[in-house]
Amino acid sequence: MNIYLIRHGRQSSSDCNVNVDLAPEGERQAALLGQRMKLYPVDIVYCSDLIRAEQTAKIAFSGQEKLLDNLQIRPGLAEVDFGELTGQPDAVVKRFYADYYQEQLDRFAEGRVQKSNALDEVNEFIGDFFVPTEEIWYPQGETGESVLARVMPIIREWIESEYQNIAVVTHGGVIRILLTALFGGDFAKRLMFGTSLENCSITQIHFDEKKHGFYLDRFNDFAHLEKYPELMRSTFLAPNGDM
Repeated sequence: MNIYLIRHGRQSSSDCNVNVDLAPEGERQAALLGQRMKLYPVDIVYCSDLIRAEQTAKIAFSGQEKLLDNLQIRPGLAEVDFGELTGQPDAVVKRFYADYYQEQLDRFAEGRVQKSNALDEVNEFIGDFFVPTEEIWYPQGETGESVLARVMPIIREWIESEYQNIAVVTHGGVIRILLTALFGGDFAKRLMFGTSLENCSITQIHFDEKKHGFYLDRFNDFAHLEKYPELMRSTFLAPNGDM
């Protein structure tokens, strides 16, 4: 079974997790995503109940009435509840993350961070790298565990279904938490799955029925956007703006 985890297109507001329409750039991203997804078989599409996710799904799979008529809109796939940060401007959110990372770095510098559990011969080397040990906490918001609790019934539904190719339009926070849970990490390390997930990127996981396990086939794939730097985050642009 192939599961395509897709982050929604760019939204029309930079405020934290407000439920708004896609920006014009987000609509273009979704259309390009749709062209890319035609390369892969898709049996069914799931999406979050937030506007930006549903619009992304409907644009990306427009013209495929069989998929859209059976579009599975699930509140359980909604973005992490950021609590008191919800609706706050981008500058406030960036400050929150900066403070979190600084606190974790301070703890690391003070030697209170546990060393990696890597193999003995590389433990000393690996142990010198910074690894967060405390999960980021959003005041009055959700934890990784609470998000996973609402996503797990949907994952079970996928596994128990007859579908072999499932597209899931969801959110960056959900994708990180899901990957962290499936691949043996703890939620303190979830932000290590990419400093930034590109809008309309594809992360593909494979469920092997015989081995009853998940495998990560690709992560944050946005090749369909690379010809259009105006649609990409500055994080992913070369210094001269070229890819």
